[in-house]
Amino acid sequence: MAQTKVSLIISVYNDLAALNLILKSICRQSFKGTIEVIIAEDKQCLNMQDHVHKWRNQYIFPIKHIHQEDIGFRKCKILNQAIREAGSEYLIFIDGDCILHKHFIREHLKFAQAGRVVYGRRVMLSAFLTRKLIQLQKLYFLNFFILLLTACKRLDAGLFLSNSKPIEKIGFWGHNWSIHASDIKLVGGFDESYNKAGIGEDTDIEWRLQQKGIKFIRIKNRAIQYHLYHKSNYPDTKSVEEILAHKKNRFQSGDHSVLQGSLQ
Repeated sequence: MAQTKVSLIISVYNDLAALNLILKSICRQSFKGTIEVIIAEDKQCLNMQDHVHKWRNQYIFPIKHIHQEDIGFRKCKILNQAIREAGSEYLIFIDGDCILHKHFIREHLKFAQAGRVVYGRRVMLSAFLTRKLIQLQKLYFLNFFILLLTACKRLDAGLFLSNSKPIEKIGFWGHNWSIHASDIKLVGGFDESYNKAGIGEDTDIEWRLQQKGIKFIRIKNRAIQYHLYHKSNYPDTKSVEEILAHKKNRFQSGDHSVLQGSLQ
């Protein structure tokens, strides 16, 4: 293994039942090194502290919990705080509605290298299967046969293929990717000026890392996630798209300061 310790950063907003399933999936990981879990909460959920206390007693992996006041979308800010808190040089970022395949962390670490982003894909679970998982809090439903029978989508991403080759390719999403801490600090982490979902936590930082020469490796069918169904919560992203477009224009004009995020 390239690393013996990893910090798994989970961005969370107001969904304790989903987070409980994610922690169950972390517990069954085939990776044998130390997993540090950081719950990065863009809110301060009323019952979260009680749950974190229970989980710390329940699981053998260490759990850190950071949170901030709920005054609008500030995911990038809490992710920067999570980077500061991380005790490992290698960071994996996931969203708080994505359950992990048992080999998820192992496969990320298998392809981890300095100067490289590793990213995977996810199966989109149906509303019916999501309700079952939330109600029963059992992971045995997550097998390919049940996914097929319950009308889940993007099933091609749900087949674990141990011999599939990684592909050098850009186009990652913020729910399933990993990087060395030194590489993400190279661009100053996330840009906290994004106040809506959809671009700041993935497209923006992807562009800035790419300009610094960081390579992107897709490991579809190896780092697998199962995305719990919910209605789309992405608002009109025009305003945040304009932020990135403006940064790119400034960069083309020679202003390379736009490559730096907000991490101090």
